[in-house]
Amino acid sequence: MIERNKRVAELIAHEISLVLEFKINDDRLKNVTIIRAEISKDLRYCKIFFSVIVIKNGNIYDSKDINYSDYAEKEVKKAMSGFKSSKNFIKKEVFSKVLLRLIPDLSFEYDPGIEQSSRILKIINDNNKIINDNN
Repeated sequence: MIERNKRVAELIAHEISLVLEFKINDDRLKNVTIIRAEISKDLRYCKIFFSVIVIKNGNIYDSKDINYSDYAEKEVKKAMSGFKSSKNFIKKEVFSKVLLRLIPDLSFEYDPGIEQSSRILKIINDNNKIINDNN
């Protein structure tokens, strides 16, 4: 049963990604990436995790910039607002393709994991550069 729930969650995440890419024309959701979904054992609740690609002046905003966190927080709030207003449309589109006896309640949550991974990778790269420069 757990394996089935995992497959259902993956399918829901995939379908939401497609809806965001092809069917929603909301600027608040244009830089959103669906990371994963978690569904409850009884399939009544599904939590969708997303990340936001922070773009400023047409360029991907550098996470080392001192104002990055403030700007990213604003983008996340805009995305949450976009999800709130589009939630019913997303549910209708997704569950017209993913057929379940019960339609789970969707909730959306920001996942800072990619942002944190990117910062860690930058620290590692900077340290490697320092080590190489000293040798």
